[in-house]
Amino acid sequence: MKIKSCIYLIVIFGLLSGCYYTFTEKPYIQIKTIAVKPFENETQQYGIASLTTSLLIQKIQGSSGYSIADEERADGIIEGKIIYYSREVNTYDAQENPLDYIIKVRARVALIERVSGKKLFESTFEGFATFPLDGDEDKATNEAVEMLAQRIYEKLKGG
Repeated sequence: MKIKSCIYLIVIFGLLSGCYYTFTEKPYIQIKTIAVKPFENETQQYGIASLTTSLLIQKIQGSSGYSIADEERADGIIEGKIIYYSREVNTYDAQENPLDYIIKVRARVALIERVSGKKLFESTFEGFATFPLDGDEDKATNEAVEMLAQRIYEKLKGG
């Protein structure tokens, strides 16, 4: 019983003294609004940059941590470019015939504090998806880009 009372006292003392830990959806506390510049495309895959830009904006708008603003008023600016797109055989059967394909999409993305010009992060992200021989390649491409946008968004949320 004495141990239980001591634990309660320690917890209460910690709360009263302001020593507690919180999880945040905003590691970049100076950033409240974000502008997402249209992604550049360094690949031959048509439409992939605009799809990435659109999906990332949707993810940010759907969160409670940040809001979208135009570039002149935003606290932070996301700049990105699609640097890699591939469609390759993923697995083979025993006779070395292709069973399915994998789509990979990579982007180089930076978050820049607008006023100071300071890069808060710059990283490379990848999304991927597989599809069978008779499957829908466009659907797999969309899934790969969705994963890519999700990973960029997670970096925004997690720092």
